[in-house]
Amino acid sequence: MKRIHRTALSLAAAAAMPMAGTVLAEETLPLKSVNKAGEIIDAAIAAYGGEETIENLKTVARQSTFTTWATNQSRKPGPPWDEGAQSTLQAIDLENGVYASRQAGDAGGFEFDTTVVIDGEEGWNVDYRAGTVTDNPNADFNTASGPFVRVTAPLLVRQLMERRQTSHWLGEADVDGRPHDIITLVMEVGPGLALYFDRETHLLSRSERVLPPFGQVDYRFLDYTTIDGIPFASTFKLLVNDQPNITIDYSSTQVNQPIAQFAALPDDFERVEGAAQPTEMVLEEFEEGVFLAGANGTYAMFVEMDDHVVAVGATAGIADRIEALREAGVDKPIRHAVLTHHHNDHLVGVKDYEAEGATLYTVAENESVVRDNAEDGDTLDLVFVEDRLVFESGDRRVEIIDLGPTPHVEHLLVAWLPEEGVMFEADHFPNPPNGRMVPANSNTRALAAAIEREQLDVRYIVGAHSPRVAPIADLHTALGLTSRVKTAGL
Repeated sequence: MKRIHRTALSLAAAAAMPMAGTVLAEETLPLKSVNKAGEIIDAAIAAYGGEETIENLKTVARQSTFTTWATNQSRKPGPPWDEGAQSTLQAIDLENGVYASRQAGDAGGFEFDTTVVIDGEEGWNVDYRAGTVTDNPNADFNTASGPFVRVTAPLLVRQLMERRQTSHWLGEADVDGRPHDIITLVMEVGPGLALYFDRETHLLSRSERVLPPFGQVDYRFLDYTTIDGIPFASTFKLLVNDQPNITIDYSSTQVNQPIAQFAALPDDFERVEGAAQPTEMVLEEFEEGVFLAGANGTYAMFVEMDDHVVAVGATAGIADRIEALREAGVDKPIRHAVLTHHHNDHLVGVKDYEAEGATLYTVAENESVVRDNAEDGDTLDLVFVEDRLVFESGDRRVEIIDLGPTPHVEHLLVAWLPEEGVMFEADHFPNPPNGRMVPANSNTRALAAAIEREQLDVRYIVGAHSPRVAPIADLHTALGLTSRVKTAGL
């Protein structure tokens, strides 16, 4: 028995050891890919100042102006896309895990001047219009700083140094007539990146990733200038599915300078306790037979009728929201599904409602983009709302009203339950989970004006991006607040 036991152990050990064969390990495709990626990374490190320089890159602060195009997020479906602008200051301390980003501007009916500050495991959101500093329970350094790292080539090269074991060579391609090598980078947070390095300069020219539901996102690094021995792109462009989305022009870059002033919290602002967005599915029956379902900042409303359900809102995760409804014992078929507007993040659920066999409701102007988001757009059952449409069943009445135009969209479908005094809306009433109202933006003022125009006795507002059932007093509070600042102040 001992002899057999020893033989078994020997066989197991032999099986676990590399074995010589007719094909050398260096010739396998995976190893070729890893080794080639390593060569490209080494050349890039040299091009960006060398290993010691990159390792000693502790802080970066950049001030910039953004020109934005609201790709699939404009007032009307399809190009030309609406154009906006904002000023931004971003600063990162890689050694101490500190990140600060201040953004000020206006776009799509939103006026904003805010700073996100992350310091280790703590975080705050500063709202200069409201004059508040709110604790951020979801604070995470890698998540918050990821967008800045992805648009800053030396920081991506630093990531490659730290995570080169995850990198592979994908092949080669021409970019603007110049040969490039393509390698992968898997960051701590977010989808993997494909990085394009110029074979002659070894600088990063382009990166790509796929970001559902938006599609392919392309990053372009242009007009390099050298700062403290490190090349930085002074212009950056972001495209979504080959459509221009953002152009960033950098006006200043500081390297290895203290960033404490950028992460400082205003002493004279009111401190407010924050509340985290639920990450697990929440289904709340806030009125009899009326449910708000969602997580991670996307929500839908389901209304029980006599023998069916009316659904409102088509943001991400609709299949999960329907499953939660079924688990709660509501097994009636979803016969009607209302799409609030045409923005792509509010059409993600079209396929899920299509799979349920529901009739979908939108406006005629949005027909093409809605069908494009369906599994089979040609057979999708669509009904167009003109001003107002009513569902009635037993004692329940649901009115679908077009409250557009607004600064955000030409057509905004809301669901209005007159007996319950409930309105479901999307994107027009910021409703923070902690219930702390901020000064009304243009969209909120437009919503309030439409409610008054339609003479709706609204008592509660629920929305596509908040877990809260807000009393109408919150809308009045927002309307009564005035902005603390009038300009970006960057």
